[in-house]
Amino acid sequence: MQSMDDPAAENPVLDLLEGTSCAFCDGGTLVRGTYHGNAAVICDDCHTPGAQLW
Repeated sequence: MQSMDDPAAENPVLDLLEGTSCAFCDGGTLVRGTYHGNAAVICDDCHTPGAQLW
């Protein structure tokens, strides 16, 4: 079992958001990563997290 702070861990929320357009900028797409050590989807353009799990 993978830990929740592992960005590769499967999570239905992150799975659904990954690949969607960023709500905070015009050109970004949400990609899987970490934000302040938490599993997250982060904009590849403005680097704002769309969601993070802690």
